[in-house]
Amino acid sequence: MEIRLLQGRFAAMGGVMLAPTRLLLGFVLLAVAARSQAAELEILRVDFDLVEQEGARDPWYEIAVAVSVEEGDRGNGANPRFADEVAVSLALATEVNRGGGRSFEFYAARVEYPTLEVGQHVVRFYLPPEIVKRDRVRGEPFGYEIEILSPAGLEDSLVSPNLERPEALQSFRSEAASRSEESREMRLQFETPFAWMYPRDTPSPRLKRP
Repeated sequence: MEIRLLQGRFAAMGGVMLAPTRLLLGFVLLAVAARSQAAELEILRVDFDLVEQEGARDPWYEIAVAVSVEEGDRGNGANPRFADEVAVSLALATEVNRGGGRSFEFYAARVEYPTLEVGQHVVRFYLPPEIVKRDRVRGEPFGYEIEILSPAGLEDSLVSPNLERPEALQSFRSEAASRSEESREMRLQFETPFAWMYPRDTPSPRLKRP
């Protein structure tokens, strides 16, 4: 009698323990299914350059992020030639010296695209001439982090070599999150005089209405 009672208790405990396991397995399977239907996105490279505006005295600082859509969405009703709801974010730190010693300026921006066709595209961000001239912005900045995201989550990222250590990247993210809010000088391409340049590789972003 006691043996049967103990067996019943173990069976009940097994049922309780199996329930969370099955629930966790269900979530894992859902995540795998969502990922299997997501587009394949990749950051190819980033270039930093000074670009001249025709008729202007001082250049803009351009950050050109080349991205690749390897494969489009594969869910029901999706067009496999297109990846929908793609976002690219940039966090940037420039080193400046204004006579008071070494310091940094942080900038951040994010651009969203309703859809991107399979192939390569270039996402461009800019710092205006006044900032470039004041802080003597040239070449590769002190630090940067670039992310490309889809509805399934983070697809790819790229960081500057000096942020490859986890503790350095975490410190950079913390500073960028707190200080980039103070500075909104980073511009998207359509907010600059270069809005209609590079038509062959420039995708059309989602415009946020006021």
